[in-house]
Formats: sequence, C-alpha cells, structure tokens
Amino acid sequence: MDLDRITNPLRLAKGPHQPGTGAGCAMNVISYINGDSKITDYPACSARPLAAFVQSCNDLLAGPGGYLTPENSIIALDLGWQTVGTAGVSRRVVHAWVAELLTSPTWGLVRYAKITTIKAIADIAELHRRVARGTMPSLASWHTAYDIAMGEANAFVPASNPAGFYALQAAHQSTELVEDRRQATLDAVTGSALRAHMLGTGIDSPIRYAQFTSEAIQSWRRLAGLPQPKRAARHQLAGAETRRKDRARRLARTSA
Repeated sequence: MDLDRITNPLRLAKGPHQPGTGAGCAMNVISYINGDSKITDYPACSARPLAAFVQSCNDLLAGPGGYLTPENSIIALDLGWQTVGTAGVSRRVVHAWVAELLTSPTWGLVRYAKITTIKAIADIAELHRRVARGTMPSLASWHTAYDIAMGEANAFVPASNPAGFYALQAAHQSTELVEDRRQATLDAVTGSALRAHMLGTGIDSPIRYAQFTSEAIQSWRRLAGLPQPKRAARHQLAGAETRRKDRARRLARTSA
C-alpha cells in the first residue's frame, strides 16, 4: 500500500468524494490507488456490497465535524483495503454470502429479528445455500418463501423494532436474486442490511459496526476462495499520519 498516495490527496471524511475538496471516504482512497479513471465510491476492484459496508462504516466513524480521527481512519482504510480483489465472483458465491448475511451467528441480520420472523428469514437463507451448493430450488419455493416473509412484513410494526423490520426486508428482497436484476437486487438487499445493522448497533457502537463490516468482508473472501489480504501495518499508517501532521505544523509556522 502506497501510504503517501493515501495521505496526501484525500482526508477521510463522511460522504462521497467531491472533486477539489481533498476529502473523501475510505473507498475513494481505494479507488484512487486502484487507478480508476474517476474516483468513485465503488472501485472496480471491490465487490459493491462490501464497498457499501465500508462506506457506511466510514460515515459512522466520522466525528462531529465530518472528519475521521487518525485512529478511525486506520480502521476505515484497513476495511477498505480488505475489499480489494473481491469483485467478479460467481453467482454461487453471492448466494452463499447472502445466506450468511441473513443468518450468520456472528454478523447475520437474524440477530435483530422477532421470534415470529426468524423462521421466514432462515428458510430464505436455506434457499440461497441450496443455490450455492449447485441445486436451484423451484420458482414455486422462492415465491412461497417471499409470500411468507411479505406476510410477516405486512404485519410488522416497524417502530417496535426498526432493525428487525429491515432484516426481514433484506430477506424478502433477496428472493429476487433468482431473477435477471441481480445487481439492483443485491444493492437493495445490502441497503436494507446496512440499515438494520446501523439501527441495531452502529449508531451507539461504530466500532462494533466495523467488526460486522470486517466479518462481511472475510465471509465473502472465504466463500470465494480468495486469500486473506495483507493488512497495512499500524506503525506504517501511524508514520504516514505523523508525516501529515509534520507538514501541517511546517505550514502553520510559515504562515504565522
């Protein structure tokens, strides 16, 4: 990782990169390093769902002024770096990952579900696992699972458990992955999942949210058979931050 290229052009902040501001999120940094022709929230080297997780985590780690502290910048950059090389996986990997997104004991959305909706979510996750194993369930099975989940959603009072509502929404949205609109569906599922985690955990504990983000990335890499990324050494990142502060102090003395 070229740390000077990370530190010099962009300062980590909440929200997407705006040209000329010198600020952007961790995925903008990855986009810059990847050599994308335009700095984007979704670098070509990273899977879109994982990039969305990192963006959301980046924003939660931002302070009141909208910028990330050096310590939180290290967390966000490390997560962004873990997404490199995750794009372009097979359909089976996506279905396997969605199953874990829904029901993983460590980071799955089922943790937020009401007792009455757990089975609906688990049944949909099992359909995704069957696809991942190479056995496509019948369309009737998908439609039945969707109808049951939608029935639960229609009877749900979102205000009573907002995180649980979005967990259920992610589940029934995911049944549409068997249709042709895979990317749009995956974006919708990821969006609902992020809302569930944010409402259930992130607002009060951004570091816990960062742990869920890391779990999501590691799950994707494991299911795709990708090697675990070499993480940026903390002392290297700290050194880059020290160099940035030294430059700032020199500029301050010059302008004084």
